[in-house]
This record gives sequence, C-alpha cells and structure tokens, in this order.
Amino acid sequence: LTPMVRQYNRIKAQYPDVILMFRLGDFYEMFNEDARIAAQVLDIALTKKHCGDGGTMPLAGIPYHALDAYLAKLIKAGYKVAIGEQLEDPKTAKGVVKRDVVRVVTPGTLVESDILDEKSNNYLAALAAGKQRWGMAYVDLSTGRFVVGEFDAKRIGDDLASELLTLRPSEVLATPDVAGRIRGWFDSQGAPAVTERLDEEFDVREGQRRLLDQLGVASLDGFGAEGMREALGAAGCVLTYLEETQKTILEHLKSLEIHSPAEVMILDYTTQRGLELVETFHGGDRTGTLLSVLDQTLTGMGARMLRRWIVRPLRSREAIERRLEAVDNLVAD
Repeated sequence: LTPMVRQYNRIKAQYPDVILMFRLGDFYEMFNEDARIAAQVLDIALTKKHCGDGGTMPLAGIPYHALDAYLAKLIKAGYKVAIGEQLEDPKTAKGVVKRDVVRVVTPGTLVESDILDEKSNNYLAALAAGKQRWGMAYVDLSTGRFVVGEFDAKRIGDDLASELLTLRPSEVLATPDVAGRIRGWFDSQGAPAVTERLDEEFDVREGQRRLLDQLGVASLDGFGAEGMREALGAAGCVLTYLEETQKTILEHLKSLEIHSPAEVMILDYTTQRGLELVETFHGGDRTGTLLSVLDQTLTGMGARMLRRWIVRPLRSREAIERRLEAVDNLVAD
C-alpha cells in the first residue's frame, strides 16, 4: 500500500462506524464503502484510486469549499461524518502530510449556521434510567443552552415521552435497553437519531465531576442540580460525547438550567399538535400555526424563545405579570 493509503487505513480504523472525509489538497475524499455510500447519497461520481502494487480502491470526492452542502445531505440521510484535515502545509511537509480527525459531525452536534434552522434549537439529548427516576440532559451546541431534569420512572411513557416529542432532539444518547423505548415513542418520520452508549458513560459520580469541571464551580447547589443523580449521569454522557466528537474545549457551555415542570403548564405533544401551536396537525408544518402568526421576531434567538414560551405557558400569575411588565417597558421605551 502507498504511504497515504496506510495513513488513511490507520485513521479509518479509529472511526469504523462513520464516514471519513479525508482531506487531500482541494478535495475531501472518501474510500471503499464510504465512497459507495457517498456516491449514492450525494449523487457524485464513484471512481477508483491507485492504492499500491497495482491495486485500486473505490473513491468519491467533493471540493473542500462545498463541504457544508454535502455534509447536510449525509447528516439528513442518517450518517455521521468524521472530518479528517491536513495538519501541516503540504508545501513544507516532508513525506506524507500529517492528517487527523478534527471533528466528528453528528445530527445532534451540528453547528453550521448554513445547515441549521435558526428559528429552532438543535438538541443533543441523553437519557439515564434509574429505578425511581429517569434523568435527562440536553444541549444545543450552537447556542450553549444546557438543561437537566428528572422524571418519575412510573410515568416516563407519558411525561418523558411527551417532553422528548416537544423538544424534538436531533440525536439521543442512551444505553441499548433504553434506546428501544425511545424509538417506540416516535413515528418513523419524526424520530431522532438514537446513538447507543455504554452503561459506564452514565455513571453519576463521573457525571458530577465532568459537570463541575465544565461549569467551573465547586458545587452544583447554585444551579439546583445537586442530588439529581440520574440527571447528572445523563449530563456526564452528553459531555463525554461532546468531548469525543468536538475534540476541543467547549468554553461557551458555562450555564445550566433545571427543567421545572411545576412552573409551566404541561401541554403534551398530542395537545400541541391538536391546537396546532408550533406545527400543523397534518404534515407537521410551521405555516398556519399559532407560532407562525405570532412570530414577528427579528433574530433566531428570539424565535427560539418564543417557541418555548408557546409550548410551555407560564402558570404563575406573578411570573406572567412580570413578563408582561417587561414587554410593556420595552414597547414604551
């Protein structure tokens, strides 16, 4: 095999279950089965590349400047993609240019603004099952919103399932036994990508340690998360997964919200669909919903917040009046 092919095989062996886009000059190239998949999904040519000793291997490539467009198609088709970059200038490199994976892109870790819908959050969630409680953690990597919460194990089929259907995460992390439950809560069209993870990745102590390190605090009391065992396990799994895929320090994840259903009116997913609050009953479109009528927001941040307000109306009169007073102040001045 040529030195470049040996380098590719070494890196690909570390990422057997994802499509590896391997940077070669002005192109990202994919080989073997990755190339066959890419050629079909992306509608690009499948050719061959010399790999040494007279042999060839299937090849498909895309221009490096068109990465986002092709990346979106692969993610939408349900694939994960490892981005293998050149780590040195080819003009000054001695021998084979150093390359390595700088990021693994999955449905729940997309941050490209050209691909994401700025009016909706793109959530990566994790679920941890306990005997009495189930824990959930979810994060929007593009905005930095990080939320944890717990649910009664006896009501997960109602409360937790409804919450997931409302959130519509792009990807959910879970152990194999939990993964099957999640798939049963969604119809085939609206189902998130479910990524199975090992039991030890939901360890409570490790989750707490990771969360403390990420937030830069000595205690979680200030966030109200101390003692939320299953939620801490789920949060730890999320942070482990982000560390694996992003391969960089996530400086913008420095705050934590607690899922507090007592403060809002819980509208289950069926009710939301029936009232056509944020998506229509038939087709699941945004056009024609209450949200489409009310949304005069000028930023993606505002649109995302308005959506959350509509599906989770406040219950407290004091909180409602405080919000109205804030709006009144902004309108008046």
